[in-house]
Amino acid sequence: MQDRKPIRWLTRTALLLAVALVVQSLRLGGPYGQLITGSIINGVIVLAVSMVDMGAGIAIGLLTPWVALVTGIMGLPFMVPFIMVANSTLAIVYGLFKRRHRLLAAFLGALAKYGFFVLTTNYLLSLFGKQLPPPAVATFGTTQLGTALIGGMLALFIADTITPAQRGGGQ
Repeated sequence: MQDRKPIRWLTRTALLLAVALVVQSLRLGGPYGQLITGSIINGVIVLAVSMVDMGAGIAIGLLTPWVALVTGIMGLPFMVPFIMVANSTLAIVYGLFKRRHRLLAAFLGALAKYGFFVLTTNYLLSLFGKQLPPPAVATFGTTQLGTALIGGMLALFIADTITPAQRGGGQ
């Protein structure tokens, strides 16, 4: 019998990516649009690491900002690579610590993502001759910490409510 792991990986990753892209495509505006969309996308990244593997979370974290750019959702094209790295940081840190303590892993992943954005907005952008307006600095600061924390908690709740059989036995 043929090994089905690659097919299972691709199917699960694609399904979670589809969820993230649907939420992103809603283009929720208003005062809570970024909070809702960002929290769900961060949640999908953490859920992908929980239910598939770290590579799935990284893949989703890399693709969502790029899709936001090409569909016109993202208004700051020079930030896309930084968002991709920040999303990957969330996936990697959560993935490295999830076996020890999932809640702590979600917190550390959110903190690492936030830390990368603080580093980016305060130092890295100036190396490239770019600067963010003050509202955008807030968007890539504490707002990101909040959405990553909420997303992590949302992902842990969903992962805990899905039975092992529905998860594929955790494989």
